[in-house]
Amino acid sequence: MARATFGDFLQAAHVSIGERSGASGPAARGSVEEVSASLLRVVTVMGRYLKDMTVGITGVPPRTRPALHPWAIACLQAREALSNSAGFLTERGAGPRWPPSPAASPLAQRLDAVTVSLITGRDLLHTHFAPDTGSARQHRSEWAPIVTSPPVNRALLTEIASLARRIAHQASGLALSPSVGEPGSADARRRLNASCQWLWVLDTSVRAAQQHEPVTAEHRELLAAIPVNALPARSIPSGGETVTELCEGMTVAAERVRHLAWLSSQAEPWSLDLDAASLRRVAHASTVTSHNCHILMHALAERTAETGDAQIGTDLAAAADAAGRVRDRWLQAARTISQITTEVRGRPSALAAEASDLALWTGRLAYTDPQWTPSSGPAHPARPPESLAARPEDVPRAIAAVHQACETMTLLSETERERIRAAAHAGRILVPTSSLPDDYDVPRPFARAPQDRVDLLLAKYTDAVRVGHETVAAVGEVAAATRAPSRVLTTAQEATDTSRATGARSVLDRQTEPDIRNDLPGEPGPIEHTLRELGITQPGLLAHGAEIDRAAELLIIDAATDLGPPRRRPNAITLNRSRATAALVNHALASGDPRATALLRRPEPTQREQPEPEPEAD
Repeated sequence: MARATFGDFLQAAHVSIGERSGASGPAARGSVEEVSASLLRVVTVMGRYLKDMTVGITGVPPRTRPALHPWAIACLQAREALSNSAGFLTERGAGPRWPPSPAASPLAQRLDAVTVSLITGRDLLHTHFAPDTGSARQHRSEWAPIVTSPPVNRALLTEIASLARRIAHQASGLALSPSVGEPGSADARRRLNASCQWLWVLDTSVRAAQQHEPVTAEHRELLAAIPVNALPARSIPSGGETVTELCEGMTVAAERVRHLAWLSSQAEPWSLDLDAASLRRVAHASTVTSHNCHILMHALAERTAETGDAQIGTDLAAAADAAGRVRDRWLQAARTISQITTEVRGRPSALAAEASDLALWTGRLAYTDPQWTPSSGPAHPARPPESLAARPEDVPRAIAAVHQACETMTLLSETERERIRAAAHAGRILVPTSSLPDDYDVPRPFARAPQDRVDLLLAKYTDAVRVGHETVAAVGEVAAATRAPSRVLTTAQEATDTSRATGARSVLDRQTEPDIRNDLPGEPGPIEHTLRELGITQPGLLAHGAEIDRAAELLIIDAATDLGPPRRRPNAITLNRSRATAALVNHALASGDPRATALLRRPEPTQREQPEPEPEAD
């Protein structure tokens, strides 16, 4: 069974809030108080996501902060907007009730469902970290650096802004809907609408950062692909698996090996898992796996050439040749590692055992023999290309499995090299005394390996790392071209590579990036809305109404921009006394014009407005 991913819960949150509803739709039905309580819970959870993102800079006084990247500014502004939004929903200092009582209002129910999805998604992200002991979170998996990478945080902030935008449209529709006569509802409606206005401010802050450096579709895919830190169970092929099942088995085995490699990289140099037997087994298994990948990619190259994808076939053939070079480097490393030993000689480590599992899975896919094992050797008929990918749409699945294996081989070579380096520094790498020059006077069968022997061994692994990266890059390009599921591996590598993540994007990337404005709902302004309520359907009249709304919006924004210091600007509650004024302000804020935020200022809890009679329905 596939692991749960963050995208599962993110999608559930978007589905829960549904499409925008107008004042006469489902959003207009229900208790304002109940919806306000549910919205407060959503805003609180969103604030926790933002706190996770800003943990490194919130303790620095604003005046001493260095010049921040536009996305860092957007994150801080979004966090402030959520705080202000929550301030209008909190009565007498009370926080949100956890867990909430079952809601009766349709909109409150949807908001509560969003809250549950966001809480669960955040819990999933936190499985990759140890319990928080301060400003720095301790990593518990190889996905932790990806979760905290700038591209993923920007993608997450974009998703939060998208949810906030859709929630603001629906909740403000309820706040400005005709009164149903609940006692004391006027103040509650004003506060609900003011809270929604700050959600639009959040959206505007994110869109301003998007204009500077857009979030790519690949980074959103990477965010959605983050899995829970709980690996699928280890499995061994039985011999009757289909090609699809073998590809899935390869992927699971590769994921497990990568996680075990990451755990091994965190171990101390004197760990009992580091012994000569395990090092040799990993090297032998990696040699076999790389050879199997070489066979598989050649078969896929033939298959794509047959189906008319000549360029893909050429690229796969080049990647296959690169995998062959990786095999040669691993073979050299295996031969060199056989000449050393360690002071610990025990059972092979879990990493070594599962590296052998990956060799077995790749071999079962590469050869026709359903009972093939690494001891069978390469002298067996390879799986025919048409069997590996019976249909053109099967090619990306097979490419993804090979990509996963190649990525794992490269990580293994890096991990093993650094473990050997640390073990040699601790004096744990030994060689037979008889292999040393005569001037070595060591009265024991084994002695500490001379530095030149250690350097030779490390050079073999460095060679494997270099060629492995070349192979992964070649396979990654094919995975991207064929839209293979494994393309997120390339995005993940780029996201954690600071030199590439912080660099300027190419003009082509910026031109092909989708505009966040395309995701905005076409909310009619007050004039156009009134015309539609009157049953007007003529396009000319509706277009003229939209022009009037836009002119009014610009007039309000220009006037607010020319106001004096912030202390002269009215409190958001004042702007929401009249339903007509509130509708105009909402439309200006929803436009995304960053100047529209000048309409609002921070709420002042010490100056509570007295409730006023509910304004008459328009």
